[in-house]
Amino acid sequence: MVIEVDTERADEALLRHMYEIRRVCHRAVAPQEEPPDQAWGVASMRVTPPGEQRWHGVVGDPVVAFAGLYLPPGVPTGFLRICVLPEHRRRGHGSALLTSALDRARTLGRTHLTGVYGDPAAAEFTAATGAERGHSVIALRLDLPARLAPAPVPGYRAVSWTGATPDDLLGAYAEARNAINDAPTDTGGRLHDAWTPERVRDEEAAVAERGQQLRVTAIVADSGEVVALTQLVVAPPPEAIVSTEDTAVAAGHRRRGLATWVKAESLARLAADRPDAAVVKTSNAGTNTGMLAVNHALGFTTTSTWTTVVYHLA
Repeated sequence: MVIEVDTERADEALLRHMYEIRRVCHRAVAPQEEPPDQAWGVASMRVTPPGEQRWHGVVGDPVVAFAGLYLPPGVPTGFLRICVLPEHRRRGHGSALLTSALDRARTLGRTHLTGVYGDPAAAEFTAATGAERGHSVIALRLDLPARLAPAPVPGYRAVSWTGATPDDLLGAYAEARNAINDAPTDTGGRLHDAWTPERVRDEEAAVAERGQQLRVTAIVADSGEVVALTQLVVAPPPEAIVSTEDTAVAAGHRRRGLATWVKAESLARLAADRPDAAVVKTSNAGTNTGMLAVNHALGFTTTSTWTTVVYHLA
């Protein structure tokens, strides 16, 4: 039986156990990758960004599997994660969680759900349950300290901040965030609703509520337009793993070296401010050859390859 979990109010011990299941499942596919610590994982489940809808379900007593359904606002898609402890697989737990999650997504008006898998067993499960296979996702890591030499591009300047976006850049930065919707998707639609200054402020507040630090580096054209950006999310010490969030360059400013510059600038400032940081993680669609080339040039190495899947609900 699937039991719904309100992660905003759930017992701390249950959330820690759910995140440990996720860690075990991830390590089974990518043993060389260090997942973020438990506090980071619990905080990420506990705090729901404004406007986003979430559903979590668990099975077993004690709990041996869980599902997380993440539904951003303004788009017909969502993301689904199902984790079952390896020794408890092939007993119907994953199928029960999947059925509940798909039913909830349909009820909430979603037409597609996406997810990823990384091993043959999960490939068989998704194929057997009607998912359509999508593109590959490449996970990468950069071990710090790294040799980084930011190379400025004439006509632009780099600006960095931690936490809240400066008021004078807020509108231009929000507009620049929409460049991420050019990223490849399996459903042919946008990944997120349009970014607005209000949505940027909501994101900043959610990260702060989790006890994490949002670090942004942006490239600003002489015209005042924000044309490139990258984000890092950093947990307090002793956590030494840093996660990359969005990185994007506006369409009219690509192929000028801005992606390399903005990422190198961001990583150099991270190293200066947080010398305790040891690893920066990121991921790219396998079809995003340009950003993969940028990351490899900066010293990132591939750690695992995942495959996306799509469940069509309409």
